[in-house]
Amino acid sequence: MLGETILKYWKFILAAGIIMAVGGLFLQSTSTVLGKIVEFFGFALIAIVAYVLGYKNATDEAEKQIKAELEKLAKQDIRYKFASERAIKNLKAPLSGKK
Repeated sequence: MLGETILKYWKFILAAGIIMAVGGLFLQSTSTVLGKIVEFFGFALIAIVAYVLGYKNATDEAEKQIKAELEKLAKQDIRYKFASERAIKNLKAPLSGKK
């Protein structure tokens, strides 16, 4: 659920994180504590977006490879087709929060 929201609005979240990270550097001249908090929160947003996007790209690539390999095997036996569908469903489950 949270991962899907981040994927949907990742450009806005990333922009907000960059603005906060850079803005935190300028805030340190007036308020050291507030500047460090804003800077930390900005870098945290950037890290979270990077993690979610990396996870999505990795699962997409894994899904392609699973499909390619198991399509070869499915030509031999129909059970491999059902196994590939189940594997892909389980691969996507952590990101969507569903099983």
